[in-house]
Amino acid sequence: MKNKKIIGLFATTALFASLSSVANSQVTISGYVEASYMTGNSNRGGAAVVNQTKQIGNETLIRLASKGKLSNGIDYNVFQEIESDETHVLHQRGIEITPMAGINIGYSFDQVKGAEIARTATPYATNRHTDVSGLTGITEPLDVTSSEHAVYLDIVNKLGASSQLSFAYAPNLDAASNNGSDRFITTTNLNSGYAIGYKVTPIAGLTASVGVTRISQNTAGHQDVDMKTGGFTYANGPFAIGAQRYKQEGLKTSQAATHEDKTTLISATFAATKQLTFGVGHAEQERTLAGVKGTVDTKSKLFSIGYNLGPVALSYDFEQNENIPVSATVAATSGRDTDTHKVRIRAAF
Repeated sequence: MKNKKIIGLFATTALFASLSSVANSQVTISGYVEASYMTGNSNRGGAAVVNQTKQIGNETLIRLASKGKLSNGIDYNVFQEIESDETHVLHQRGIEITPMAGINIGYSFDQVKGAEIARTATPYATNRHTDVSGLTGITEPLDVTSSEHAVYLDIVNKLGASSQLSFAYAPNLDAASNNGSDRFITTTNLNSGYAIGYKVTPIAGLTASVGVTRISQNTAGHQDVDMKTGGFTYANGPFAIGAQRYKQEGLKTSQAATHEDKTTLISATFAATKQLTFGVGHAEQERTLAGVKGTVDTKSKLFSIGYNLGPVALSYDFEQNENIPVSATVAATSGRDTDTHKVRIRAAF
């Protein structure tokens, strides 16, 4: 009987220790469910036939997050996002520790770190050009964290007002999204890279950001990636305006021919009320392949309306794209155009 009491005491102690450990962390569940209706026309470039399409689609995201303190007092946080969309993959996951205030070190898959903190430098009412429909043909500034496994270091609010300096490194950019922690899945390593981003608000209303990405291609004859970007947003009252420029040499995927894209983005927003926001944007891309500049540039125009009802948001986008290239490795095609209307509703929880 005495032994049973001792065993029970140990079990109870262990249980309370376990509960105490859990109590030191905070677990949250959040996410959203959204649906959209899109319709539009596309011209294949000089062809007499104009294609028309209509589509209803949806997307769901669930985010599980926990934060707390280690036994030595250092803060940590960990999260996992489960996303259901056209890719059907687990999205964004990682763990981060904060050894001292303003210094964050972590691992992530598909998280905004490194040069990616400078990717969205200009203001939009709803989505950026490339996120409305995926039909612009305009490349985004390359980084080493989008759909990649990377480690990072963030320095927050130590190098200027509301500042962030982020360094990210991906040892294997050919790694698949389903790479686990116990088995070799990707046994090749054709490229690796690093990226640095810096964002700062030097004066009230003005936020500037810059980013650099370097990717080394280990296949002979393939061009290394060199991406540089810079941009700003200036907000004054209900108005915000911004501009961004980026130059990218090489592609993340292996290719032999030299490749260069120069892209300019300009956008502005106006908050008519606390709920209603209007936005416009213009993007233009110049492509040079094997030293030969394309005869036409790819252009995208965007008009957006956003209506925020707290946990539910409504939006409308009209996107007009001109001279869309067939793929990222060919020149822009004159007359290959699209017009797209998109209506979306998102409910957050």
